[in-house]
Amino acid sequence: MTLFNNTPNPAFYGISSSNSGDCGTLDPNQTADWPGYDNQTNVTVSFRANTKSSPNEYPPFSVTIPASGTGTTVTIGLYQE
Repeated sequence: MTLFNNTPNPAFYGISSSNSGDCGTLDPNQTADWPGYDNQTNVTVSFRANTKSSPNEYPPFSVTIPASGTGTTVTIGLYQE
């Protein structure tokens, strides 16, 4: 599974399944590849804005992927309409 930060700020991420969990920080436009989470069920991915002035200012955004597969990508981004 690939995680992609499509925001202008660093983002803290967490990824977990029933067997394991990992976390880290993604800089803007950076990806993190976690192939160990491919082909698993109920993988949870969460992102939180990580600003230098206040790293825990924003609540996390979390999504559960019911069934992941090779090539699954989770992207966080900011879009203006």
